[in-house]
Amino acid sequence: MIICAPDMTPEIAAKFGVEPCMLAAFGRRMPQPRKGMKVLADVGLSGAKRGVDIVAYVQFVRRVRPTWAVVPDVFGDFDATLARWRSYAPLVAKHAGPILAAQEFHKPRVLDAVVELLRAGEAERLALPMRQHPDASCSREPRLCAERAERALRALCGMTPHVHLLGPALRSVKMLKDVLKQCERQGTVVSFDTMAYRRAPNSSIKKQLGGRWQPNTSEEAKKMLEAWLRQALA
Repeated sequence: MIICAPDMTPEIAAKFGVEPCMLAAFGRRMPQPRKGMKVLADVGLSGAKRGVDIVAYVQFVRRVRPTWAVVPDVFGDFDATLARWRSYAPLVAKHAGPILAAQEFHKPRVLDAVVELLRAGEAERLALPMRQHPDASCSREPRLCAERAERALRALCGMTPHVHLLGPALRSVKMLKDVLKQCERQGTVVSFDTMAYRRAPNSSIKKQLGGRWQPNTSEEAKKMLEAWLRQALA
């Protein structure tokens, strides 16, 4: 399993038996790339909602030189996302492995369409949005989002070489551990990204941060990432 986060290091990944990956979010300050680590570039939830300047995003991808890059998508609209994919994927593919964000993946017609795209070779790598759906916040309804993802993963794993979960909630990750392992057994690389660890999950962690909800230093952020992963992967 590959886990992408701004504060991920090979040392943290080794503690949990996963492969490290750095998350490069468009419009956010990116930490110094670490030698030998994979990098994922993404437009983020706000970019999917507001839209992004494709020229600026491609320049960002070219500058960051990531392993993979999510092609700009449209929040809650698979058809519009697919139209952007067909226009923008060739541009992104010049600099990174393009990933199709399967918006509305929980709808049967969308899942069928994604399967056909894979069979036709029009898409290869997929991402499932797991931070927010049009009708649900996954932090508030992690079980609903996990159940939707599980159904999709059981249909897609083995058909795609790589499936990525975009910003899943901690509890969703815990619920999906078994199906993610099954995907790997079927030959599909699985990964997810997170920045959720950067906000203290409870008052105890907040107290450790001196009464702050967010870390002030890189070392604090790394400790919070470890604590998040310990809970998610336990």
